[in-house]
Amino acid sequence: MIGIPVLAAVMTLIGLLCAMLMMHRGGSGSDLQGSPWTDTQDQDALARALPTTMRHTLASAGIGDPRGQVTFVTLHGLIMLSSAAVAARLATDLHPSGVAAVTAALVGAGLGWWLPRAWLEGRRARRRAEIVSQFPVMLDLLQISLQGGMSLPAAWSGVARSLQSDGNPLAEEMRRVDVEMSLGGRWHGCLTTASDRSGVAQFRELGSLLKQTDRFGTEVSGMMRSLADSIRHDDLQSLEECAHTASVKMLFPLAMFLLPASAILIIVPLLLLLLNALAKTGAD
Repeated sequence: MIGIPVLAAVMTLIGLLCAMLMMHRGGSGSDLQGSPWTDTQDQDALARALPTTMRHTLASAGIGDPRGQVTFVTLHGLIMLSSAAVAARLATDLHPSGVAAVTAALVGAGLGWWLPRAWLEGRRARRRAEIVSQFPVMLDLLQISLQGGMSLPAAWSGVARSLQSDGNPLAEEMRRVDVEMSLGGRWHGCLTTASDRSGVAQFRELGSLLKQTDRFGTEVSGMMRSLADSIRHDDLQSLEECAHTASVKMLFPLAMFLLPASAILIIVPLLLLLLNALAKTGAD
């Protein structure tokens, strides 16, 4: 019978998962909004102790501040321990054996490792897709601002403020680039960093084009329009490819489910008629 410790462990695991899901609402740009944890040296030291790949993965998912990164890693570890404890206790209650308990603990720890990672990868994919979908609109706004006589830094800041909303990932990345530019950065380097941080290749393309305009003196607004048209064309091609592949993928469920049902509906009545005819012939 499952005892009170198992029930407590399950409730702890559910609470940790709920706490992780609540991070989805947390401001991923809290490092730019004066979070009280941001300037804490302990949080910065703990965040710097994390592996570089983990920090990049968390940043691409919108968890860029030290508080959020340390919180995610801590919750990840607690979920692994709770899952291992729950699985080991369940295995012990069902089959009291040391081998079964260790095996169940390993399986539970693997499941506890996979669930937060799957949540993180899903958040990364959603954030990247949202940035890519809004990128042409951002380029159009930059083009309009540049044609109105604004400089590129002023237009960038104005577009970032116009796109600013609750949890808008593109506005957050633009504010980060704006802060880096105000500290003396270059467009190419800042946008390349934004591309590495968010996983969106369009930032890198924009940085390369801005570097070319600085070198050759070409018009920036025209370059923005060409890049926006290119991104929209690529999106349209990807949608067409998805439509073509979807029609091919539909052949498998059709052949698996509809073809046998259609064969039964066609063949079975014919067989029944044939059997009835043979029975009548034999009786005569």
